[in-house]
Amino acid sequence: MNNIFLKKSLLLVVLAGTLFSCKKDNNKEVQQPEQGKFEDGFFIINEGWYGHGTGSVTFFDNASGTLKDSVFQKENPGKDFEPKSSTIQFATVFNKNLYVVSKIGGPVVVADAKTLKEVGRIPASSQSNWRAFVGLDENNGLLSSGKGIFKVNLKTYDATTQVAGTSGQSGDMLKAGKYVYTLSQDDGAVIYNLEDLTVAKKIKGVTLGFAQTPNNKVWYTKGKFLYSSDPVTLAADSVELPFTPASTWSIWFSSPIIASTKENTVFLLKSPSFGGGKMLYKYTEGNPATLQQPFITTPDKQSFYKKNLGYYAKTNQIVVTTVQDGYGENYGVNNIYFYGAASGNLVKQISYSGYYFPAMFVFH
Repeated sequence: MNNIFLKKSLLLVVLAGTLFSCKKDNNKEVQQPEQGKFEDGFFIINEGWYGHGTGSVTFFDNASGTLKDSVFQKENPGKDFEPKSSTIQFATVFNKNLYVVSKIGGPVVVADAKTLKEVGRIPASSQSNWRAFVGLDENNGLLSSGKGIFKVNLKTYDATTQVAGTSGQSGDMLKAGKYVYTLSQDDGAVIYNLEDLTVAKKIKGVTLGFAQTPNNKVWYTKGKFLYSSDPVTLAADSVELPFTPASTWSIWFSSPIIASTKENTVFLLKSPSFGGGKMLYKYTEGNPATLQQPFITTPDKQSFYKKNLGYYAKTNQIVVTTVQDGYGENYGVNNIYFYGAASGNLVKQISYSGYYFPAMFVFH
C-alpha cells in the first residue's frame, strides 16, 4: 500500500511540475522580430546624374534623424544599377521587398526592404525601357514600360508576356479592390480586372494617377479636375482644381500625387510636364475650400525636381525634396523638408550636397 501511495504521490508531483512548466512557457514574453537596418525610416529614390553614374537609394534613418546615401551599393558590394546611361525613376515596397525600376536599358532590382540585400533582378538590357511596378500576388506582378505593360513572374523574374489592352508608353499602376488601375500615354487610364487582366474600362485624357485614400477611393486627374473612383463599382466623382495638371510623359516620371493613410486627403504638385514647380496642393474630400490656395510653397530659390512629395505615416508628415533654382551646380544643392500633414507648418529641414536628382520617396 505504501509503495502504491508513494508512486501516486510522485506522479502527482510530476504532473504538477509539468503543468507549472507549461504555464510558465505560456506566460513567456513573445519575442518581437528584430528590426531591420532599413525599417525605421523611408527611402529616397535618386535618378542619378545621367551619363555620369547610375541612380542610388538614400535612406532617412528616423532614429538618428540623418540621411544615409547609396545604401543598396553599400549593402551589396559589386552590385549596381548599371549602365550609366540608365536612370532609376521608380520604386515601391511589395511583399517585404523593395522593387527598384530603371529606365533606358537599366535593370529591375529586387532587395529585401529591411536589409537592402539583393534577392533578385531583371538584368539590364538595351531592349528594355521599364517604368513602374505593381505587385498582384506572391507570384505575379506587372511592369509598365515604353511599349506597354508586361506580366512578371516574381519567382523567376521573367517579364516577357505583354498584357493586352495597352500599347505605347505606360506608367503608374495601382492595385485596388477588384481592379488594377494603369496609366497610358495613348489611352489614359486603363483599368484591368484583377482576376484575369482583361480591360474593364478606359478613361481618355487622364494625366496623373494614382493615389488611394483610407475610404478605398482611387484618385487621378483629368483636365482641370481631380477625380475619385470607387474600386468596386468604378463610379466616379470630381472636384475642380485651381490649376490644370500636366502629364509626365515628356521625360517620364511617376505622377506627383499621393494620399494620407489617416484622412481622406490627397496631395499633389503643380508642376510642368518635365518636372519642377514650387506649389503643393491639398484636397480633403468634401471640402473644396482646402484647394483655395497652395498647402505648401517651396522656400525661396528652391524647386521640386520630379515626384518630390511623400506622406510619412509614422509622423503624419509631408516630406518633400528640392533642388536649387538654376542649372549646373545648382542641381547639387539639395534639401529635404518635413511639414505637418494637418497644418502645413515646417517641422524640420536637412540640407545635403551631391548630384542625386531625387525622383521619389518610398515608405514601408
